[in-house]
Amino acid sequence: MLGVRTAPATAQSHATEKRANPMTIFDDLRASHEVQRRLARTMTHGRASALNRRTAYLALAHELDAHATAEERHFYVPLLMDDAGLSISRHALADHHKAESLVKQLRGVDPTTDQFTDLAMQLSEEVRDHLDEEEHGTFQLAGKLLSKTRQKQLSSEYRIEYAKRGGPYSI
Repeated sequence: MLGVRTAPATAQSHATEKRANPMTIFDDLRASHEVQRRLARTMTHGRASALNRRTAYLALAHELDAHATAEERHFYVPLLMDDAGLSISRHALADHHKAESLVKQLRGVDPTTDQFTDLAMQLSEEVRDHLDEEEHGTFQLAGKLLSKTRQKQLSSEYRIEYAKRGGPYSI
């Protein structure tokens, strides 16, 4: 048919596909990762006001807490139960600890100071490196260790925990 717009049908087919193919844990984790990346960029943006950097830091701190707690309980614990997932899970948990330590160091630091800028840059770099490692290594291994059914089940469990902790956070 000439002149018929296909965009609504495409949107409808995507919605139908989502219902037919529920999200996996990887989809949920990537969504939080995007929130974290955006907040980290704002927190370290040189032209952002001190208030905006501070607001982004606080939102990022909450987002990291909600994400890490849900991820550790509903992604890394299952991976730890498989010998092949031990090393990569331990490394990720150590990354979470480093980020948590930097978040604590930033608490109460004046966002107009060089100390805030330095710590914020360290936190941003730690977060970005961890997210890249997860998305380009951990997810591939986990995809082999976790069945599709388990990935979908973990997604549901992750979302419940994440929401209980208040995620997602934004500014």
